[in-house]
Amino acid sequence: MKSLIISKMMLKMWQQEMYKLFDTQTKRIIAVLFFLFAVTMGAIIGYSFTGVFMKAFLNGDERSLGLLVVSMAINASIFTSLLFVLIKVRTPEQDRFSMQLSWFPLSTFQKSLGYFIPMVTVVAGLVLFFISILLLPNFIAQGIGVFFIFTFFLMVLLQSLFVLMLLQFIYNITYLLVLKLKLPLQKFAAIFVLLALVVAYGLTHFDISQIQQSYLQFDYHLMYFTAPFFLAAQGMSPEGVNYAILILFILLSAGGAFLSLAMMPIMAEKKALTFLHKLPFSSSKKWSLIVKEVKSQVRNEENILNFLILLIVILFVRYQFGFRFEEEAFFVLCALAGLTAFNSFGNDKRMLGMYKTFGLRSWEVALYKFIGLLLVGVLQIVLFMLTTLTIPDQIWDVVIGAAVLCNATALFYVVGILLPLDRNNPYTGIFSFGALILLMIPIVFIGNYVIGASNQTLQWLLMAAFEGLLIFAIYKGFSWRYSHDSTS
Repeated sequence: MKSLIISKMMLKMWQQEMYKLFDTQTKRIIAVLFFLFAVTMGAIIGYSFTGVFMKAFLNGDERSLGLLVVSMAINASIFTSLLFVLIKVRTPEQDRFSMQLSWFPLSTFQKSLGYFIPMVTVVAGLVLFFISILLLPNFIAQGIGVFFIFTFFLMVLLQSLFVLMLLQFIYNITYLLVLKLKLPLQKFAAIFVLLALVVAYGLTHFDISQIQQSYLQFDYHLMYFTAPFFLAAQGMSPEGVNYAILILFILLSAGGAFLSLAMMPIMAEKKALTFLHKLPFSSSKKWSLIVKEVKSQVRNEENILNFLILLIVILFVRYQFGFRFEEEAFFVLCALAGLTAFNSFGNDKRMLGMYKTFGLRSWEVALYKFIGLLLVGVLQIVLFMLTTLTIPDQIWDVVIGAAVLCNATALFYVVGILLPLDRNNPYTGIFSFGALILLMIPIVFIGNYVIGASNQTLQWLLMAAFEGLLIFAIYKGFSWRYSHDSTS
């Protein structure tokens, strides 16, 4: 009962944070329009994609239904994994609510379960919503029976819950192990290990031919572990499946997740990171601001996790496929190194008042923070080059790479100023990242088209105009935030 009360309070807090995020009528209208557009497009795409499978099944082709079930179970597993990691990354590990709970006579299990139930509710609900957008219009249009629809979505729900329990168990055990070893960044170390295991499992067990035959000969793949239950309800039970083993493994995963919750500390001692602790500050305010920006960015937990995830992907592409990061691919590495600028302003908002106290003007703060971000970007590029054994062939590639880094850092910096992250509100990070993606897509396509259709003189003029626009956006955006946010 106490866990349910905590869960109810958590959901109300999340609801309040959503209200804060969409605090104006304009924001709510834009959000509703975007939501309706996304749902409509998803329904149209889902209808066109699943229509072929459903028509074939209704005409007596059982193979089409088997492939549809397996593919939707895989989609449910992928959605669940992404949402789990996203919520873990964006949710503060030690917030004010956790501190308040530590004052009450609650057991560790009650507190952990109170946190876990809202996450399960949100993740499973969103997964069902995503899958229903893709499939429900077609089910209704084809006149599919209620029993079929009910058992299908019950299978999707069970698959999502199974993956959630498995991920939570792995996360908790890794977290406790890191805590036992007295290492820093327990949460992000656990997320990193979890991601590495998930990626490794997906890459080593992804076999298209095996997946296509799994509805006939089941192989106990975790990504569609619950598919046989639905297939059996439709009289299509795969060969080689032992339902007792399925049920036992699902129960063991759930039991392991709940038992590990009882061992999870609500408030764990956090060790401060000391990267670059020997890098000295200076009597110069400007140099000290650069040093402060470098240190805060390389010690930021989210930046560390993002860098490690990116490094895993890069190393996999480099050594699994023998891909060399040369020319355009090297420029992509330079662009990715600028991603740390995205959270620079949001993580530093509490310092704006102090900058004013020291008499620093807005353009000075923006400029020297930007220089610090460039130094962090250079450090990342060097690490990318060392780990992938990449050396630019020509000095001109280095010049272009430096220009790409400057522009990428500036662009991410502008977006971070316009849509600053808030550590106390996990939804702002999700919203800001989504807005960044939506902003980047048209910029890339329009830029490629315009530059490709222009002569060389016009290309230089367009590039100069773009650089000027970026500088103006940083100056005006930071100046406005500096005068408003530092007084709030």
